[in-house]
Amino acid sequence: MKTLCDKHSITATRIFNVDETGFSTVQKKTQKIVARKGNKQVGVISSGERGVNTTLVCCVSASGQYVPPMIIFKRQRMANELRDGAPPGSIVHVSETGYINSELFVKWLEHFIATIHPSKESPVLLLLDGHTVIRRGYLGIQSSS
Repeated sequence: MKTLCDKHSITATRIFNVDETGFSTVQKKTQKIVARKGNKQVGVISSGERGVNTTLVCCVSASGQYVPPMIIFKRQRMANELRDGAPPGSIVHVSETGYINSELFVKWLEHFIATIHPSKESPVLLLLDGHTVIRRGYLGIQSSS
């Protein structure tokens, strides 16, 4: 990575890491229970629901600059209300599973490019894990190999 950064003059402001994480709408395990001291039996309120997954795609540079996130809700159709309360600049999408897929990743990548403006004169290094490359050279992105 150092060789690549030196070769292309890439600084911490142009090195980005992207990752996605899923959140459930239902809490899985109670963290703490508050009860009167000395009680032998303490009731717990829990949900019988399985919950719905929502995915958040986050990206930040080594210098701390962040790209507004992508939020993916499990739904069939998009509703404008899903954008309510989202961080400024965020993009909101839906998928049948609530998880990211290839089509949504390309939309996120277009969002990244529109936000960061990589170019031949000002390249970026985008680090991601657990993903397979769809096609080298897509959207003007070049591989080092």
